[in-house]
Amino acid sequence: MTGFGKVTIRGKAATYNVEISSVNNRYLEITTRIPRQFSVMEHKIKEMLSKELQRGKVLVYVGFEETADRLTRTAINVKAAKIAVKQLRQLKKELDLAGDVEISDLVSIPEVVQPDDPDPDKDIVWAEMSRGIKKAMVEMVKMRKSEGSAMAKDMKARLTLIEKSMKQIAKEAPVIVDRYRSRLHARLDDLLGKQAVDPGRIEQEIALFAERSDFSEECTRLASHVAQFRKTISIKDAIGKRLNFILQEMNREANTVASKCNDNSVASQVISMKEEIEKLREMVQNVE
Repeated sequence: MTGFGKVTIRGKAATYNVEISSVNNRYLEITTRIPRQFSVMEHKIKEMLSKELQRGKVLVYVGFEETADRLTRTAINVKAAKIAVKQLRQLKKELDLAGDVEISDLVSIPEVVQPDDPDPDKDIVWAEMSRGIKKAMVEMVKMRKSEGSAMAKDMKARLTLIEKSMKQIAKEAPVIVDRYRSRLHARLDDLLGKQAVDPGRIEQEIALFAERSDFSEECTRLASHVAQFRKTISIKDAIGKRLNFILQEMNREANTVASKCNDNSVASQVISMKEEIEKLREMVQNVE
């Protein structure tokens, strides 16, 4: 499911701008974009998100801005300054340039003016960064839950349509054999005319058809699967795999009914059910 969370955390070491976005994906795929000097923390970020998420393509972005206090704590490398002055004067002489080396020329050289503490404590950075990631993840999960609620409502509506088709099939079931009897007699009349036909043989054929086309057991199991699906939707836990399994069973029962019915009215209702099952299957791929 899709979701987005964004927070800004101001800590001792820096200010962190954290953004976490998620889009639909069958499996969990986490990508991070964090400052290069903290790349060793990537596995910690993925481990943190993996405890809360099971599906989705997730992107974690962390912007890092050091505090003004840290940026003003610098040290002058005198040795590097002396070397720089000597090299700049030599360059001035070779190029026949006017003027002398100024202090402003030296402070622009990274080797001369260096941070007093070039690398902030990684434990402090992780404590502050992880706090921002947790807050952003809460916002993202909140959005995902909102989408999940809308999806659950849509799923329940489709389950109702499946149940409607099942009720229609149940109404058609008792008259399927009568329709077959009528079609069989009409076919025999066309083929044989007034020629006598053994009534017992006809009834035997009709009885065999009734036995082959009895799909009451499949309808009972299908109704049970629909009830299980509806109940599972309400569980406050990871349910995606369970729902997918239930849909496989629903589709199997629908296929069996279709193979047994040999009746256009029932076949039409089965097609409607399978269309709704397929739509449910597509949605379930994005459910945790």
